[in-house]
Amino acid sequence: MNNYLKNLYRIAVMVFMAAFLFSCSQHKAKENVVKVVSDSASHIKSEIEVILIGKIEARRTFANIQFIEDEKERDKYIDEQERNSPDIFFADSSIVMGFERLGLMKNGELLDKKFKSQKSDSLSFNDSAGRKLSIKFFWNEQMLFKIFYASDSVEINTGSDNFSLNYTFLDIIPGGNKELVFLDNWYIMNGYNFDFKVYSIQIND
Repeated sequence: MNNYLKNLYRIAVMVFMAAFLFSCSQHKAKENVVKVVSDSASHIKSEIEVILIGKIEARRTFANIQFIEDEKERDKYIDEQERNSPDIFFADSSIVMGFERLGLMKNGELLDKKFKSQKSDSLSFNDSAGRKLSIKFFWNEQMLFKIFYASDSVEINTGSDNFSLNYTFLDIIPGGNKELVFLDNWYIMNGYNFDFKVYSIQIND
């Protein structure tokens, strides 16, 4: 009986060791695959680089209208709020100076009416070096845009659920190349939100 138990013990140990070695070899194989993919991907460099360099978020609220019963007073309040600049509640310091220099911000206020937007879903433009790029906006559950240059392209999701297009090209960061300034303007809970996103577009020739 003792010999029988000893034999079972030896068999169990051998099975355990075989399983352990097989597991290690599989894990090592997976590590090698990951390394190969990673090394391969590291050599792929896009000619186009699109970077979100900053955001400004503001809101024009009509919340106090719920406390005004007189219809004429309500109309007056709405007119006043429409004339007032939206209140800024977030601004990246990296782009504030550019917005102020271009007259889109003053004394901490967002001057939204001075933002002259474009609405075409496609256009071409040249960078400061004269290289021609194309851009295409399209909808796929959210608003996206795609930049084309030579044989390369880059696709960016703006995160906007808004169907309407509001954007322009402005020299927010001095240097010659204009940045893409995208405006997501949307209504929620008695007010309009203005979310500006500034994208830098660079060519890596």
